This record gives sequence, structure tokens and C-alpha cells, in this order.
Amino acid sequence: MKLRWLLVAAGALLLVVVGALAALPWLVDTPKVQAYISQQASQALGRPVRFASLSIELLPRPAVRLRGLSVADDPRFGAAPFLTVEEGRFGLRLRPLFSGRVELTDLTLDRLRVEIVEDGGRLNIATLGAGASAARSAPRPAGGVAAGAPAAAGLVSQVRIANGALRYQKRGARGGEWRLEDIAVTLAINARGDGLALEGRAVAQPGAIRLRIAEGTLALGAGRPLAEAPLRARVDIEARDVAALAAALLASPALAGPVKGRLELGGTASQPAATGELRFERLALSEQRPQCPPPTRRMLALQDLRVPVALAPARLESRPLQAQVAGGSLSMSVTADLQTAPVAAIKTLTLRGISVKGVQLSLLLVDYLCLGYAVSGPLDLTGEALLRPADPWRTLGGAGQLQIGRGKVVGVGALRVLREVAALAGVLTPLLAGEKEPHPGDSPLDFDAITATYRIAGGVVSTDDLLYRSGAMTLAGAGTYGLLDGRVDMAVTLTSGRTQVKAQVTGSSAGSLRVIPTGIRSGERGGIRKLLERLLR
Repeated sequence: MKLRWLLVAAGALLLVVVGALAALPWLVDTPKVQAYISQQASQALGRPVRFASLSIELLPRPAVRLRGLSVADDPRFGAAPFLTVEEGRFGLRLRPLFSGRVELTDLTLDRLRVEIVEDGGRLNIATLGAGASAARSAPRPAGGVAAGAPAAAGLVSQVRIANGALRYQKRGARGGEWRLEDIAVTLAINARGDGLALEGRAVAQPGAIRLRIAEGTLALGAGRPLAEAPLRARVDIEARDVAALAAALLASPALAGPVKGRLELGGTASQPAATGELRFERLALSEQRPQCPPPTRRMLALQDLRVPVALAPARLESRPLQAQVAGGSLSMSVTADLQTAPVAAIKTLTLRGISVKGVQLSLLLVDYLCLGYAVSGPLDLTGEALLRPADPWRTLGGAGQLQIGRGKVVGVGALRVLREVAALAGVLTPLLAGEKEPHPGDSPLDFDAITATYRIAGGVVSTDDLLYRSGAMTLAGAGTYGLLDGRVDMAVTLTSGRTQVKAQVTGSSAGSLRVIPTGIRSGERGGIRKLLERLLR
């Protein structure tokens, strides 16, 4: 009997609940709810907030559905909204509705679109939320809300963004645009009510870089614009290929390869900072080298590249960057001075503490750079450099010292210098009659070591102490060499025993070399001929 009455009571209660849900659209004053939501959102953002329509839903749970939501932009940036949402859904607490109060539980934004614009160093989001404090502290009208209006018991505690997109645009800057797509993020008000916790994922473009955000916080202070809110988050990064992103950063060389890494974000919403590390198992550098025989597009691969990252609003540092390249190792500290928009362009690159050990020069100078004065052998180098990525070969500057271990002369230009200097003695014609121009790799000119200290200014390398040593001879050089055009202006001295040939070498390795004699000394009979025979046998 008691069970029967319990079932009847439960059925009656169920009918009451169903009836209440069915009557929900009439219990809620829809125009008042619409005005309330618009007013609260406008006060929170400091911008006019509008939406095309509002409706009340019963199932699967009580909710307010908004369509055509828009947030106005800063008037200085135009009349179009800076934020639009195709559809938004506010969850409603059921019990407060029966007493005429509206309590919102959460908000879901579907197909959110945000346009961030920078113009003259000013962002359109800089004033977002600036008027919120004043609006919140303004006195309420006497007597509370108007008759029949629902009383606000609280704002949403959680926001979910589904299928969102954000575009950043820097006006007047070539390549000054990047995007976040496929945004799926959850933001929740923390226990103190003074900030947001966030987590989620997105895809950054260009480059299709997948981002996963965890342990994120955004501190919201009274009267502080959203753009100035302190930001903290951990971001995991992964991309199959960085080619598109690198093209937006560097004019040359092109970079390609997969990347993984993790960054710890800091700074503010509008000026983020980051620390962490990026890792490339293989990063391919490629560029067009017109002076090379076909194919003129040449490539150099870096293996196991590790890039520590320290990102500030206008600077990116990596200390130290490390990689394996051409059979050796590379280490250096890199500082990139950035445009106001970090991903738009790198203005200058500063390389300090450069340390190269055991790099095989034939892979670098012949196969990749196709330099006319190339040699093979293992390179050890220390130094520093400064360049502008938009025009690296004309802007490169720096200094250092190098040592090349046992190797060969393989560059056509270097071979031509030796032949022209030797021709000063007038004995080359019978030795070289009928010979074709030597090709890289054909030279028998082995050496024991090459050493030099150098300076670079405007892409021109100068040295006072170039020294080439082999069993057949020594060569000392002092002068300049242009990295871009291969032009040389150098005083050289070839010495073998008591035989010595001096000359001034000028022109280009492409075929316009001039050798001006400055001195010939033969300390033994047939000394020049013996020197040539040793060089060219």
C-alpha cells in the first residue's frame, strides 16, 4: 500500500516538473532576459553587444539560445564587429525561475569568429573591458529592476568555445597575418572569481601547427582591459612541416621539417611571452643558388636540432641552439629582433658563441653553396655574426677564426687562381695544353691545414692571415671575398722551398679573374717548373 502511494506521489511530482518545463517559456519574460543578457555582456566587455534573436529551450535541459551574436569593434578600427558568434547557448538553473530570477550556469559559443587588428602599434582589443569596472560600480536605480524583470543572481561560471577561429592582421605589413583555427577551448571562472582557467586546442596558421593548451589562467582585475590581463599556460606544439610558417618569417633559406615542443606562456593577453624548447629530428634548408650547376636549388639538412625558446614581445632568444650538420656539430646563441607582430617578420638575427666542430666542407661549400673557392675537409670555427634575413648575403657581418683539417682544393675559382699565378713564370702552356676546365672534386691539390682569422662586413669577408699548408707548398693570403658575387681581391704568396711567386688576384670566380704579378723568385734552377709539376701532376 505504501509502495503504491509512493508511486503515485512520484508520478504527480513528475507531472509537476513536466508541466513546469512546458510552462517555462511563459514563466520567463523573454524580452527582459534578452535585455539583461545584452546589458551584462556589454558591461563586462565595455563594448555594445547585440544578437539577432533569443529563444528558450526545454530539452535536453533548460537553456537560452542566442543567434547572430556580435560585439562591436573599437570605433577607431571600423564599424564591423570584432567578434561574432553564429549561435550561443546559456544554461539556466531551473529552481530560481519559479521565483522570477534568472541564474545562468554556462555558455557555449558555436562558430566564434574574432578579428584582432593592429594599426600603428595599437590593437583593437586594447580597450576591451576597460569600461567594465565603471559599469559594475555604477549605482543601481532605486527600487531594483523593473516590475516583472528577472533579478540577476549571477553570471556564467564557464564558457565553452566550439569550432572557433581567430585572425590577427597587421595593417600595412606584408605577411602580417596569422590565424587560429579549429579552436575548442573551455574557460571557467576560478574559485576567487577574479580570473579564468582555460584549456583546449587550436591549429595555428600558417603552418598547420597543432596547439594543446593546459593549466592556463587569465587574471582579470577591476578596471584592467582584457588585453592587459596576465596570462599563464602550458602549450604543447606539433607540426608535420614548418615550411609555411618559416616562409612568413624568413625570406631565405626555405625551411622544411616536422617539429615538436612545449612552451610555458607568460606575459599578457596582447603581449605574450614564452619559454621552452622546440625539437626538430630533421630540418631541411633549401635555397636557389644560380651559380650552381643543375639542379640550382640546393639543400642542406640539420639533424637533431634543439631550439631553446625565450620569447618576449619584441625579441626571440635561443641559448644555445644545437644541431648536427654535414657530419659535424653546430652550437650558437641566437637572438631575433622581431617586428611588433612576432610572427610577421624577423628584422635582424644576432648569432653569438658560434661553435662549429668537424663539419665536412664539401657538403656545405660545394653541394649546398657552390662556392668558387671551395675546399673539402673538416671545419672547426668560432665566431659571431649579425644579418637581416630579408637579405642575408648582403647584410651579413661578424668575425671569427677557422681551421680546416686535411682536405683538397675543389673549387673552380681556387684552382684558377693557382693556375694563373703559376702562369706568371710563362711555363703553363706546354703543361696545360689541351686540358679542359677542372670540375669540383677533380683536383689533386691536397693540403694539410688551412687557418685564418676573418671579419665580415656587408657580406664581404676579409682576412690578413689566410695560411694554406701542404707538403708541396704554402700559400699566404690577405684580402677580401664577396659571399654573394664571388668577387675576390687578395694578395697571395706561393712558396715552395726557395721558390716564391707573389701576385694580386682580383675579379670573380665566375670567369673574370685577373692576376697581376708583384714578384717572382726562384732559388734553384727550374724551381717554377718543379712547383707546377708538383701542383698539377
